[in-house]
Amino acid sequence: MNSQGLRILWGVLLAVVMAATLYRGVRASEPAPEQPHEEPASAVYLPLIMEPHRMFLPLVHGRPPIDAPHPANAAVRQSLNSYLTWEAVDARLQGATYTIYLERDDATPDEAIVAGLTQTAYDPFTFEENTRYYWQVTATTAGGQQISSPVWSFTTDYFPATPETDLMVTVPAGTFMMGCDGANNGGYACSGVDTPLHEVYLDAYRIDKHEVTNKEYRACVEAGACNLPRKFGSETRNEYFYNAEFDYYPVVYVSHWDAEAFCAWEGKRLPTEAEWEKAARGAIDTRPFPWGSEPFDCTWANHRCTEPNDTTRVDDFRRSQSPYGLLNVSGNVWEWVQDYYYDYYYTLTPYANPVLTVNMQDPNIPYFSVRGGCFRHAWWYVRTFHRKGGHWGDTIFEGSNDKPLFRSSMYGFRCAQSVTN
Repeated sequence: MNSQGLRILWGVLLAVVMAATLYRGVRASEPAPEQPHEEPASAVYLPLIMEPHRMFLPLVHGRPPIDAPHPANAAVRQSLNSYLTWEAVDARLQGATYTIYLERDDATPDEAIVAGLTQTAYDPFTFEENTRYYWQVTATTAGGQQISSPVWSFTTDYFPATPETDLMVTVPAGTFMMGCDGANNGGYACSGVDTPLHEVYLDAYRIDKHEVTNKEYRACVEAGACNLPRKFGSETRNEYFYNAEFDYYPVVYVSHWDAEAFCAWEGKRLPTEAEWEKAARGAIDTRPFPWGSEPFDCTWANHRCTEPNDTTRVDDFRRSQSPYGLLNVSGNVWEWVQDYYYDYYYTLTPYANPVLTVNMQDPNIPYFSVRGGCFRHAWWYVRTFHRKGGHWGDTIFEGSNDKPLFRSSMYGFRCAQSVTN
């Protein structure tokens, strides 16, 4: 067979493969509220239709030239603030720029949400709940050729009426940038306690999707594995811990050691500062908030946003879901982490799996780190990189009434767990 015949045969084979695997029909109906978004049984497979300017290169070692999407193709329950990443497999894509086509409920997306990208990652808008999105990446090579990825899809998270408090999310192994980025700091200057910005590597781990609730902590107390909170009220409520109305609100008035005991009872542990920050920020950028770089307001997080000013349910403020799917990592309650607190820890943080197990701040009063801000205090505390030592009692500037436990209406926690091979 001559070379022209081979090219024709290759084109026919490629069209057949792509028609069988890459394009799917539009769903027949919307999902019911509060239920998982499912592919209808009547899905139709469409023939391959390829725009002349969005062509595919041949497979490279069995892979498309643009591959490995995140979210993974057909992934479900993805964060409302998921970012998009992919790999440029083919060497001819070196120096290429990228356009992303993304639409909800349309298996042939042709609406460009961004063009001219020079990196293989993008943070889009906040997605809608329980919605199927289809997306495709088109590369423009240095020579002007346009090559498209397959069409991928993912479905966003949904939130049942009762919070799924047993859920954890997995954070994959890899690096991220830890600390404050002076060029992306949420509108308030970096400080000595959250600089320098530095790269950190973490092994894979799991972390609670929600803050630990009153109901969960009560079960630990009843099992004899946890101490009672110091007080049974909250910031403005006289009855809170034992009040069923607040079962799914974060437990407060617990110490760092109380949090450790609860996590151990569940076969978990407290997250490290680095694990907490990566879970809140993600790995593709230096975003100052879990949702990205959009300025903080009361649509995003519980910080001076309720009347009276107090905690809210652990599944509220869903728009601020972190890239990995955590809720309320900004605002609501400060969260205890493993590390002792030291002002200048980021100047000496180890590269791999850092955790500060030595009390460097004040050997006489063990200050442990808290992260995420709370329903009161300054708004800039809710940024992903902000660090503070847990040292407050019942008033903002008074911690001496409960040293060294520092159990207050502002402190709660979530647990983590190492991933073993």
